Amino acid sequence: MEKRFREYIRHFEKLDYDVLSEEEIRAERQGIQLEISMLHQDMVRCLIAVMGLLICACIFLSAALGTASWVHYICAAVMALATAFLSLSYRKLGDIVKKLSGYADKLAQIRV
Repeated sequence: MEKRFREYIRHFEKLDYDVLSEEEIRAERQGIQLEISMLHQDMVRCLIAVMGLLICACIFLSAALGTASWVHYICAAVMALATAFLSLSYRKLGDIVKKLSGYADKLAQIRV
């Protein structure tokens, strides 16, 4: 996924905004808005998974504190690490959305 968006962003970096026709601008904006909406859906899915893992980590941690079982501590740590990994992927998706939104704004400001 990251490679696809890297190529897509590279496309917008190389794009010559001065010679675009109105139809090309409209097509580029629709394409970029579609990509942004898909990324927002991925971000929501990632956020739901992060919240679920955080809840599981809290449950395991409370069980570990109540029973002093190492298994619960290990499960809580695994859930916390998975949460951290998903949070990093959420952050990457957010950075891509910011870049694409910048290009969408640039396309919106072009007057033909």
